[in-house]
Amino acid sequence: MKPRPAAPYWPTVLIDWCVIQALGKAGWPEQLGPRGDLQAAFVSEVSGYVKFRVLDLREAQAEALIRSTVESVYAELGGSTFLTAKTAADFAQSEFLSALGRSSRYRNGVLQMTAEPLRLRARMHERDLELESCQRPLAAMAFNAAHQAAFAYWREVSACRLPEGSFAHVPESGAIAALRARFDIWWALFLHSLRSVLRETNPSYAHLLQALPHLRADAARPGQKLVLTALVQQWRETHAARYGLLKDIHFPVVEQRAFVKFRQVQSWFDLHAPQYDPDAATAALYTALGRMPPASRQAYWNN
Repeated sequence: MKPRPAAPYWPTVLIDWCVIQALGKAGWPEQLGPRGDLQAAFVSEVSGYVKFRVLDLREAQAEALIRSTVESVYAELGGSTFLTAKTAADFAQSEFLSALGRSSRYRNGVLQMTAEPLRLRARMHERDLELESCQRPLAAMAFNAAHQAAFAYWREVSACRLPEGSFAHVPESGAIAALRARFDIWWALFLHSLRSVLRETNPSYAHLLQALPHLRADAARPGQKLVLTALVQQWRETHAARYGLLKDIHFPVVEQRAFVKFRQVQSWFDLHAPQYDPDAATAALYTALGRMPPASRQAYWNN
């Protein structure tokens, strides 16, 4: 059985499920034999990469788009007043950080600041307040513009969660590159199946699933005025632009279906690799492909 924490880590569970579904449609290269541990290692290898591409990278791009959109609105509508305040705030922060690095020290594990960084920190706070006063009248327009930009971005993402060329930058020494080169027809079929599964799935639900236990605990706190449904809605609206959760979510159904997928993933690993050891299985997969196993299992492709 694949080792998992008591509480599922939903991003990995949902991506594992997608990869397993695609592998079930595409089959496994006959030349590698029916060994389940190799298939389990393949699922973990591809799942980690797909998580990076369809969740981590997409969310970083969305956050960058939101920041740049907000800054553009402030710069365009705030004019020279905003630019002057922004330049002053950035310079004050730079001055403070430089002074902090030059003259601060730790005493008994506590950061001690001398007079210069203390004075510059006060100036930095003043410049930040001046910048906020310039932004405040434009905040609603900046928020609306960022929301619209995020909506357009995630609408495009939902049409193709794994675009062409997504695996173009995997390391040539890795298992994914070796499988792609040796079994090109099978790899094309697997990718087609994976895109098909992802098209019908929203992996970003994983973030809400991760948050649900904390939201339930908040809803049960004495004096809490909001019920769980309202807390979920509040959480979704707060994170909508970052995760692409821009529509209302019927979370009980999402959670119920997620646990079905979780049990399916566990059952798949129980069947194919009952004594699954990630490191040993990865080493066996690389050996079967004539490659050297990686020194560690970190996400080495996110260059």
